[in-house]
Amino acid sequence: RPFAGSEVSQESLLLHGPFARKPKRIRTAFSPSQLLRLERAFEKNHYVVGAERKQLASSLSLSETQVP
Repeated sequence: RPFAGSEVSQESLLLHGPFARKPKRIRTAFSPSQLLRLERAFEKNHYVVGAERKQLASSLSLSETQVP
């Protein structure tokens, strides 16, 4: 037994071990109008960052992390 005295369950290793997966992020369901605005923004600039991202998120009633 390589780790005598430190019993660790398989479940604990899966949840907290070095290869534990992060919980999946909930996928945002965009409305058609939100999709149109996001697509237009993407056509202009493939990387929406900073103040532009903040403003776009605000105008679409989304969080900044929801703006791809």
